[in-house]
Amino acid sequence: MWFVTVLGPVPPAHRTQEWMDHATEVLAYRVTYGITDQVLALGAAPDGYVPRRTEWHRDLIEKLRRW
Repeated sequence: MWFVTVLGPVPPAHRTQEWMDHATEVLAYRVTYGITDQVLALGAAPDGYVPRRTEWHRDLIEKLRRW
């Protein structure tokens, strides 16, 4: 459910590679941090400031706003 909510059901006819890159990065984030939320693609924001995770989360939020 989270996937379709943020990225849509299929890649767009244009910018397909960009869509695939974002989808892959979101999946990598979910696997890396054990995100299991069925609604929120990135789960809850990290508690406190954890440099790598917090920056990655912020970057993905920004990228996903375009979709």
